Amino acid sequence: MKKYFLLTLMIITLIACGQEKKGDTDPSNIIPVSTPGNSTETVKAVSHFPVNEDLSEVDNSLIVEMPVDKLKESVQAKLLKDGKQLDAINSDNSIYKVGYASTSVSSNKPGFITSRNIAFASAELQAKMSIIQMKNEALTSGRSFSSFENYGTGGQDPDAIKKASYLDKLKEVADKSLDRALQELGVDDSEIAKLNGTQKEQMYNNSYNSLASSYVAEMLKGVTIVKIVEGEIGNGDYQVAVCIKYSPEQQAEAHNQQALGASKEVFNSKTLEKLRTLEPEKLISKLGAQIFKDENGNRFLVGFGQTSVQKVNKNQSRRIQMGERKARLDALQNMKNFLGEDLVTKEIRSISEKDIQYVDNSQEYFSEDSYRTLINSKTSTIDIQSTPLRTWRAIHPVSKHLVVGTMVVLTKSNNLNFSTSGTSSSKKSTNSGTERSDFIESDDLDGEDF
Repeated sequence: MKKYFLLTLMIITLIACGQEKKGDTDPSNIIPVSTPGNSTETVKAVSHFPVNEDLSEVDNSLIVEMPVDKLKESVQAKLLKDGKQLDAINSDNSIYKVGYASTSVSSNKPGFITSRNIAFASAELQAKMSIIQMKNEALTSGRSFSSFENYGTGGQDPDAIKKASYLDKLKEVADKSLDRALQELGVDDSEIAKLNGTQKEQMYNNSYNSLASSYVAEMLKGVTIVKIVEGEIGNGDYQVAVCIKYSPEQQAEAHNQQALGASKEVFNSKTLEKLRTLEPEKLISKLGAQIFKDENGNRFLVGFGQTSVQKVNKNQSRRIQMGERKARLDALQNMKNFLGEDLVTKEIRSISEKDIQYVDNSQEYFSEDSYRTLINSKTSTIDIQSTPLRTWRAIHPVSKHLVVGTMVVLTKSNNLNFSTSGTSSSKKSTNSGTERSDFIESDDLDGEDF
């Protein structure tokens, strides 16, 4: 008996040795592992899935340069010369922020210039929102996660049966059917159908919810436009990017209009004369309000406004005149927003996911990822003394639409109740398709306070 036992043991040993020889005995595939008894045993490494490091087929079509990229690069390069930074509180307490938005109307469609002005205003509001968020921001957030697993046997849910029998009893004692009664109470038909239906038994339920909300309210004064870059990205996507500047000095000046009102000395300065004679093509990229400083150190505020004029077969001059008046109102509004704008902003981010599987193997999945922004500039009234500096006409280089613009300068208090405007020059308008364009960057004008 002992012989048979030894023979069996030898056979098992030979088989085990043979299988080991067939395996992977490459020394490089053996990993030494320390054991609690200070001995070392070998464990074979596991072959992992292959990793494809060839990224040649990655679609980079969405990674293209946009006007906002060019604007940030240009502003940052200029600020670094003065030891300042974008998106920071600098040593002089100045803040530079960038906002951007896209037009809803393609550059080759009527109404593009109006949509472009709206995109500019939206970008400016977004940049202002980011400034007041640096001061104080009320943030509300919450998250929840739940997971449920049930390996039931199927069949009908007893609770659902009890519920249905209870509804049946209600129907018996009611003068009217429960459905009719619920309808008269305003319950939706779909909800009634859910009440009458049996509830399916859940086998698996995995859900996640997240909510983040930000609220800021602030009166903001002394914010100017320092640079704009705009252009056609392609496929009807025209972007306007705006850089704004806030500083305590500008805030103090906004509290006192007289500090930025143009005097007779300013009106006779070389700086103002250059603005009067500037080529209209250089004014197309000028929107908002900006502080200038003449050669004598006098600071003054200029508002820019512009609108498009549609080409018609009759009374074209009337359309141009109306465009000039609309552009003037836009320029005044831009100056008023510098002097003071009461902003209320709110951001809401909501994420939700539900994954439910039932005993009958049916499955439901729901996912939502939503974001909402509200920026409200409260209506307010400010008395402004101003004088139209000049009106101009030019052809927008991308859309080829006729643009009419007006420059308005803030003046010191006076007893005058009339003003004169400059002369205009006109050019013919053409039209073209929408393709990626060279970005239009606002020029650095003599006297402007960057």
